[in-house]
Amino acid sequence: MASMPHDDKSEKTLKRDQESIQHNLNKFLKPDFCENQEAKIRNLYAKDEGPHWRNVTSSSVTKSLITKNLPKIFQHLPICTQSTSRGDIELELEQQIVSFVGNIDDEEYDKLVEFCDPKHLETGHELKMSMSLPTSKSSAMNSCYNPQASSCLHFCKNLMFRKEIDKKNCYSRKLKYRTVCLIPPPEDADEPDNELLQPGKDLIYRVRIYRPFPYSYSAKTTVRHSLLMTEIMMLGQQPLWALRDHIYCLNDVSTGIDVSENPDDIPSTSAKELFPSSFMFINNVFYVDERKGCSDITLELREWAAARNMGTFPSHSMDVKLEDIKIRLGHPDVYVHLGDCEHPFTFSEVRLGHSRDPLRRQSYPFVSQVGLSQVIYCSICSEHSTKWVVKDCDMVPFDPTYFCDTCFRLYLYKDGKKACPFKAYVYKGNEMSVLKPRH
Repeated sequence: MASMPHDDKSEKTLKRDQESIQHNLNKFLKPDFCENQEAKIRNLYAKDEGPHWRNVTSSSVTKSLITKNLPKIFQHLPICTQSTSRGDIELELEQQIVSFVGNIDDEEYDKLVEFCDPKHLETGHELKMSMSLPTSKSSAMNSCYNPQASSCLHFCKNLMFRKEIDKKNCYSRKLKYRTVCLIPPPEDADEPDNELLQPGKDLIYRVRIYRPFPYSYSAKTTVRHSLLMTEIMMLGQQPLWALRDHIYCLNDVSTGIDVSENPDDIPSTSAKELFPSSFMFINNVFYVDERKGCSDITLELREWAAARNMGTFPSHSMDVKLEDIKIRLGHPDVYVHLGDCEHPFTFSEVRLGHSRDPLRRQSYPFVSQVGLSQVIYCSICSEHSTKWVVKDCDMVPFDPTYFCDTCFRLYLYKDGKKACPFKAYVYKGNEMSVLKPRH
């Protein structure tokens, strides 16, 4: 009973603080301000004009966006800075927040900061990951175990039950993000000469690149779901070819040349160097790589579409800046290289830069996620990873057959000569699956 007056006083103080905060918000959110915001937001969307290769409609796909208008729409918020160092940027943002809230003293501002602290949403029994980044290993299920939480949360009870009956690790293999590995963002250097981003003005894009689909002319369809290959963070002021240069594909490093006659003489030229032409098809617009050595490989496609009354699809150069492209978030676009290697990709996010983002412009583009590939082992010994792919060989029961370097030379060669007719190609897929992407 002695604590009742203290609790009533605390509730009254909390209620008074809430009313003060709501009063300051109501003064700022005036009807004319809301109307102006609605008019600005309308400038964010572009008219959906021109021909359509395929009309994609889904609740996860947005309308066409003019992303370069985002800074104008949110310019009234305390997120824009002009400072040249991370410390000055954070200090300037805090001063803008104080000015944005209104005429309040330091004590009221400290109360507001304490009131808005996300720690009030915690119960004390949350699951805590023992690592800073998620991992693809199944042991991650053990790292977030909390005995107190498992006794009251149905999620934890079901998780523990599944782990107990999952003797062969079948449940972990079905997890959606089992084969996705997060990569830490690049750290900012302390060099003063580096040009920094301007939070609230520079745009940051998140692009998800998927593996090519295996297509069969007889089936006409494919049942495999999309597999993430890599996720890339881009700046709006960077050209589109910068995104193209950060897409890594196994077919780019392959040669496709039979080296069975002399396996020690491996060609140094890659397929990307021999066939550098490529294009991207974004929101029904072709963007062609027109740099030195490249040619326009979209001409036949555009002529084919025009001959079938599908319309005249526009074509632009990849020199265009990313912020000048009208995009649709979640829309399936495509990147085509080497003639017929097609990678679906989507723009999953576009937002204004923040002080917590990597601020060095030289850090972009960088890879934030990669999809892990399973290592292909030798079909003979099943111990070493594959280095050679053998086709049209009568001495093996499979076509193609995967060989490590030791089994390849011992099984298919005698005194340095081929034991039977076959074709051999260098396989670099295992190297691609373990190498970290370049920043």
